[in-house]
Amino acid sequence: MSTIHDVAEKAGVSIKTVSRVLNDASSVSEKTRKKIEQAMQALDFAPSAAARMLRGRPTDLVAVIAEQLTTSPDSSEIIKGIQSVCEQLGKMLLIGETGGRAQNASRLVNDLRERRVEAIMFATPFHAQVTLEPILGATPTVLANCFETPARYPQIVPDDEGGGYAAAKLVLNAGHKKIALLQLIPYMVATELRFQGFLRAMAEHGVTPRAEWLQHGAAPIPDAEFSHLQDAIDRLFATGDRPTAILCGNDKMAMRTIFILQRRGLRVPDDVSVVGFDDFRLISEALDPGLTTVALPYREMGEQAARHAFAGDASAGTMLLPCRPVERGTVTRPPKGQGA
Repeated sequence: MSTIHDVAEKAGVSIKTVSRVLNDASSVSEKTRKKIEQAMQALDFAPSAAARMLRGRPTDLVAVIAEQLTTSPDSSEIIKGIQSVCEQLGKMLLIGETGGRAQNASRLVNDLRERRVEAIMFATPFHAQVTLEPILGATPTVLANCFETPARYPQIVPDDEGGGYAAAKLVLNAGHKKIALLQLIPYMVATELRFQGFLRAMAEHGVTPRAEWLQHGAAPIPDAEFSHLQDAIDRLFATGDRPTAILCGNDKMAMRTIFILQRRGLRVPDDVSVVGFDDFRLISEALDPGLTTVALPYREMGEQAARHAFAGDASAGTMLLPCRPVERGTVTRPPKGQGA
């Protein structure tokens, strides 16, 4: 590996002159600067981050500590959002995965602080409450898609209650009153918030939810999250008085729901309208017709987290980002005579 000494020897200048070029000093002539840059290129020389730290210069390194985020394709847009801001500002992004283990997070924080990262962002694949160990010192810290109570750092989270409201409005505005809700796993932050939004929209339209149509379409079972979905849908259609619209906890659930309905001989949306959540485009745009859904602002959360981190904004507080409806082809008016 080439060193600053090798560069100085090849360029025929002193080590001090090379150091001035590395520090962007204006006292070096353009001719000498060009000679040194050519020597660096010929020797494949790259100044180390450690050397930058010793000179008191920013390392241009930032980090995100993620909980299984890079392996979750529907939420990996958070990383893309952070990376897009890094590219704009000339920062290098380091990514560490915790696998959901607190001891891994502590080790990663220690390693990253030793490397003098300029900021650390924490991100989760779903909206969650977290507890961070108090080992961050003065390193600017921002949370994305997760939050602490009380807040110690800026935290960027989706407005899941507003998303639940938006999902319900999609079918209420189309004239539906017989609406079923297949929720995510019980006790998840998003599950509770979206349910509150759903209830608010139903109340505004004077529609009373039917208890037997409020079910959980997902279960906390590893590798078998939707194992109970078939039974849940069977219960919705156990009698002739059936829902004309189904709101699903996410797009993966919505896709499976559509397949189950089709096996029952029902058409989407002519017989039953279906709404997803996430706008996971590998699903929502691939289905025919395209899935009407509510988009989670994954990429925007990443972008906002990065901008807060780079701005050095250490003020604690929560920023809610809207979950916006995306209308495609799986919602229409209820079948004739089935609106009430």
